[in-house]
Amino acid sequence: MGRDGTSYLILGSGFQGIAASYDVILHGEPQRVIIADQSPKNCEFALKKIKHLLAPFLKKNRIQLLSYALNASHKKQLQKVMKGNNAVLSALPYYLNPLVAQTAIEEKVHYCDLGGYFEMTERILKMDKMAKKAQVTLIPDCGVSPGMCNSLALCAMEQLTRTESVRIYCGGLPVKPKGPLGYKIVFNLEGVLGNYFGKSYVLRNGRIKKIASFSEPELIQFEKPLKLLEAFVTGGATSSCPWTFKGKVKNYEYKTLRYPGHYEKIQFLKELGLLDTDPVFLNGAKIVPRKFFVKLVEPALKLEQEKDLLVMKVIVAGWKDKKNLEITYDVLEYDDPKTGFSSMQRTTGFSAAIILELLAKNEIFETGVVPLERGVPGSLFLKEIRKRGIKVRETIRQI
Repeated sequence: MGRDGTSYLILGSGFQGIAASYDVILHGEPQRVIIADQSPKNCEFALKKIKHLLAPFLKKNRIQLLSYALNASHKKQLQKVMKGNNAVLSALPYYLNPLVAQTAIEEKVHYCDLGGYFEMTERILKMDKMAKKAQVTLIPDCGVSPGMCNSLALCAMEQLTRTESVRIYCGGLPVKPKGPLGYKIVFNLEGVLGNYFGKSYVLRNGRIKKIASFSEPELIQFEKPLKLLEAFVTGGATSSCPWTFKGKVKNYEYKTLRYPGHYEKIQFLKELGLLDTDPVFLNGAKIVPRKFFVKLVEPALKLEQEKDLLVMKVIVAGWKDKKNLEITYDVLEYDDPKTGFSSMQRTTGFSAAIILELLAKNEIFETGVVPLERGVPGSLFLKEIRKRGIKVRETIRQI
């Protein structure tokens, strides 16, 4: 194993898994990094990409970079690849996270994931007693939203004596609106639609409320080059924060950002029934409209030649020294020509890797299932994400 005997397992060799693996090699002081995926072709591509970027670093530091092909829905295969690692990141489809989390507990391996679909996170949160008994730490929802956006909100809250409200806006977009929906797929489309129409929990007037996803659209003015964007409620990104901050914060809310017109087009598709999840019969065959829609349109939304960007605005209001303050964090990230990583790879993959590295190095002392906002100081996260070249602009003003 590596320099300090630390071994990392990255499940999923897609865009985010590759970026997280790259970060772990540079910042995690590993002895061994294992990338596992159902597709041997994807594993081969991931290893080739990382070795192209980091071959001298890997050799100098005697880091083992390995890959395994496995079906992550098969528990025995998961157990086999999990053994002997210090920490695992699930960069797999969200519905596999509970099984991976349970296996991590059984194999006594620390765990984190990209999250994003709160129904799965709820299932993991219920594993707290089991994780405590195994003396391991699980931190779900560590990507960009949920994840980075909540850590930045926490960083602002740490500077205030009392917090009144948190408003978060975030979106992964093509640099210019292109295609039929003005949108470029930066995650699995089925996962995107799951967040559009999943459960949405917020804090409003001190009370946890479940509100309709894909609702409450508004237009927000940004600085150039973005100018005007639309925002609407989506599920998942507030994660466990409404429960963590109940009694401490009056309002905690999140909205997704898109180019103007996207909301209306998706609403049109929804009203036609094309995004329904209840199966229908067609010529004697049972099909799920949403799955058919995803299969049909996903290729048209990949826009592989188009660059992406990540825009985030976190606005936190409260009091310090009897002054009413508003702290804002702005992020506008583009792709990195040097590494070839997209903005979403860098912000999502690097954010998750930061948490994975803290877990592997035993720098998070609480065991059990620990919400990100409770386990990792916001100021620490901000320091680490800036270290990776992600520009986070802080603005503090009296209101």
